[in-house]
Amino acid sequence: MKRLVLILMAFCTLLISGTALASDYPKYLGGDPNFILVDAKMGTGWYVDRSSLVVQKYAPPSYAIAVNVCTVPDADRGSTAISQVKTYRFFYNWNYRSMYVNQDGQWISLDPSGPWSKNGIVFPAGRLAFRLAYNMDFYNTRR
Repeated sequence: MKRLVLILMAFCTLLISGTALASDYPKYLGGDPNFILVDAKMGTGWYVDRSSLVVQKYAPPSYAIAVNVCTVPDADRGSTAISQVKTYRFFYNWNYRSMYVNQDGQWISLDPSGPWSKNGIVFPAGRLAFRLAYNMDFYNTRR
């Protein structure tokens, strides 16, 4: 019984410290609402540059959007130094609620429940890009 209590306490401590770490990343890079946090891991934050968003195709049910994502090492420590800017192109099919990212000239399907190793950065960036362009969530909007 004592061992179970110790395990539960350790788990709760990890949960609380994980939440505290996530709050260390600023929502807006340097307080600028044009740079919105979309993902964070191991000290690095990734920010969508709202001012770079371009709707490339508006032909419902098909949409295409391009947006820049900035990489900021040590964002959890207050750094605002951008180390890399990458342009992502997203394609959306509203009828099938499917989202794709263009990587090396190929369209890759993004699974909403996929692992971070495949969806990290690109999935939340694509979702935010659609929300910024059309003021609605691509996955949580009823048909």
